[in-house]
Amino acid sequence: MDLEFRNLKYTVSSPLSKGNKREVVKGVDGRFSSGQLVAIMGPSGAGKSSLLNAISGNRSAGVTGELLVNGQPRNEHQFQKSSCYITQEDLLQPLLTVREAMDVAASLKLPKGSKIHSEEILQELGLLEHQHTKTDRLSGGQKKRLSIALELVNNPPVFFLDEPTSGLDTVTTVQCVRLLRQLARQGRTVVCTIHQPPASLLELFDQVYVIADGRCIYQGETGAMVSYLQSVGLPCPRQHNPADFIIELTENPDNINILCEEIMNGKLYKSAKIETATEPLDNIELKICYKTEDDAPETEIMLSNGKCTYKVPRYKETDSVSTTSSEASNGNSSMAWMKIQSDSCTYSTSYSQQFYILLRRMMIQISRNRQGLWIQLIHHVMCGLLIGACFFNMANDGTQMFNHLKMCVGLVIFFAYTQIMVPVLVYPQEVKLVKKEHFNRWYSLTPYYAALTVSKLPVQVTLNIIFCTIVYFMTGVPFSVPRFIAFCLIGNVVSLVAEGMGMAIGSVFNVRNGCAVGPTSIAPFLGLAIYGFDFAHR
Repeated sequence: MDLEFRNLKYTVSSPLSKGNKREVVKGVDGRFSSGQLVAIMGPSGAGKSSLLNAISGNRSAGVTGELLVNGQPRNEHQFQKSSCYITQEDLLQPLLTVREAMDVAASLKLPKGSKIHSEEILQELGLLEHQHTKTDRLSGGQKKRLSIALELVNNPPVFFLDEPTSGLDTVTTVQCVRLLRQLARQGRTVVCTIHQPPASLLELFDQVYVIADGRCIYQGETGAMVSYLQSVGLPCPRQHNPADFIIELTENPDNINILCEEIMNGKLYKSAKIETATEPLDNIELKICYKTEDDAPETEIMLSNGKCTYKVPRYKETDSVSTTSSEASNGNSSMAWMKIQSDSCTYSTSYSQQFYILLRRMMIQISRNRQGLWIQLIHHVMCGLLIGACFFNMANDGTQMFNHLKMCVGLVIFFAYTQIMVPVLVYPQEVKLVKKEHFNRWYSLTPYYAALTVSKLPVQVTLNIIFCTIVYFMTGVPFSVPRFIAFCLIGNVVSLVAEGMGMAIGSVFNVRNGCAVGPTSIAPFLGLAIYGFDFAHR
């Protein structure tokens, strides 16, 4: 898939002042061709990630301009099913093994009955020998490769990566970029942001798109950057990294204006052989790859709607071929991407399948978190013994009514604070993973929330019953089965409501702000629990 954007703007609003908007991407143009590894470079705060988010569709509010795929207006719904976005942070399920993570991804992203090639993908990415290792025990480079492997399951033609080399050492960085180059050579469009790569790393990229102050100052082949700087009177010194030099030039606003005018804010494409304009795109020599018949046959891949297929040929890394943009836009290039004929199915699996797969994944993680289970058990037992000791044998004495009331309020406080604070502390990190997987069309939010709620019920209800049993008998409440069931039922209902509030707070606020919002949101309910709605006329 060849991607193109024209007069792309991205405007964000200031959260502190109404009507104050700032343009972070300022009407840029550009194109990214299939079979190429593209690097979006620029200084800090230049708008690299904002541009990537706008092109990928990860951000839609405030984005204006024309987005094209193979020369045709882009259908956002179809494009999201044909692309994937890998975040800078490696968001993985920590208690799943590599193989289990791959199996879950394949079950969610591929239609039922599709052949899964998890072992082949792990072998290609060097993760097969670590397939039984939990993801939290992987190194930084292995986590990055696993993040890529999870998205390779359904073989999307377009990859977007935000700072894939962030936090990696030099050797691992080179390995990661070479892997991305290999993926591009197989016919994919691979676009990633990178801050300031060394010269040895820069030459691995086929195309460089440099942005500064929200404007494009260079777009073209990596090898044409030095001659481009020479042509505008800003020659790069010998033995100097061109990437470092062009970033240093952006410290002067005059240099940004010169470079932006020369490249026409992305309308021109600099090539080592020919300079072309992005509009029109005819007779452009693109460095893409041709299909090799002998050692790399075509692979038929089922699209996510499960109703048509497209051919994905394999490529040699050193091969190249010339083609025209008109061929690519008409779908006649060497990569025969077939149009999606039906848009009736948003996800590859049904809601019931998503619910079952997600529930199984969550139950595996809960069962393996032995330390967390023991902490919760000890917490409920100790608090039950403490409350039982404070109100020991007071519930069967009618003169101790106020102490009995205080015990009931204490129980409400226990359930409320215990269940609301855990999601407030834990869920913000989970939300990042949910956003990534939902954006990449793994599953819908409805089966996810249903699976999340159901998966927590066994442990939560069991611990609440243990707590209620200790308190019930230590405080001397007269025993009867209906009364005991009602006692436990009320405690579980309060617990579930508090947990729902905690998840709502954790999904909106970060941990620091959530710790302030959580307790304050409980206070009004505690007041109502004690005084109630006393609106009757006296």
